[in-house]
Amino acid sequence: MKKKLLVPNLSKYSNEKKDLKKLFKKIDYNHIDKYAWEKPDEHRKVRFKMVHNNSNIYLIYDVVEPEMTATYANHNDPIYKDSCVEFFIAFEEDTNYYNFEFNCLGSCLLEWGPDRHRRKLLDTHTIDLIKVETKIKRVTENNVTLFHWKIFIKIPLETFKFNTLKSLKNINAKANFYKCGDNLSKPHYITWNPIQADQPDFHLKSYFGDLKFK
Repeated sequence: MKKKLLVPNLSKYSNEKKDLKKLFKKIDYNHIDKYAWEKPDEHRKVRFKMVHNNSNIYLIYDVVEPEMTATYANHNDPIYKDSCVEFFIAFEEDTNYYNFEFNCLGSCLLEWGPDRHRRKLLDTHTIDLIKVETKIKRVTENNVTLFHWKIFIKIPLETFKFNTLKSLKNINAKANFYKCGDNLSKPHYITWNPIQADQPDFHLKSYFGDLKFK
């Protein structure tokens, strides 16, 4: 059964920064906790919140994990090898989709295309339109050292350069949200909407959940 997410609209508020914080506090987190290819790690917790204001998507990922790797500082590097969160989205009935991948430094890999093999990298100028802030801290829980990091992401409509979207209001989309880390000592591939496949593969659009932008 596919998950459904209703994305709240911020546009009725007048102060973007102040009211964005208020709205984020009002809505619940969505959990990225579906393990299809490895055993769950009790120390790793991943969740996200999402809103929009017609012209921008706002995302917050909140991650706690026992290991963190941050190697890649340049956009379009192999970000998925680091401690990484991802967001894949296809608008309306479009057969193509975008994959946004962010490591805990805020570096971004951004591609577009119909499947995992036919992808087009977007230019770094387009990626620089995305605003990213990260916070990282070291914590101890039950004598276990963990890393708690948050990433705030603002994605403007201009980033979706292969679509002609004028507003996100009342738009339907297919999407999935992920957490991975290919080069960690214990690689993991966690999803919001569950995937059924023999090997890790985030590019299976048939397993995207449903998004409705209010």
